[in-house]
Amino acid sequence: MNKRRKKIETSKKLAVWAVCTVTLASIASYVLAATGMESVSDVTTVIFTACIGYLITYAGKSLGEKMSRNKHGLDEDGKPYGEKGTENND
Repeated sequence: MNKRRKKIETSKKLAVWAVCTVTLASIASYVLAATGMESVSDVTTVIFTACIGYLITYAGKSLGEKMSRNKHGLDEDGKPYGEKGTENND
């Protein structure tokens, strides 16, 4: 019952931040357009493009790590499969 709490990686935190930033920038753009004020479409486009670029990079990094772990027979914590405590007994 004593489960170890996983630490959230910095890159994952940045990915969440990027998604939140894109969402808030999009909402702000639509709110400004709805209230009759002009939205700054260039700034919104730059923010959106930068965040999407980061998310693509993060997805590539995660895929590379996953493939490397599979190639070398390691679990998420870097322990070889079959060591005591690495079996998944759900």
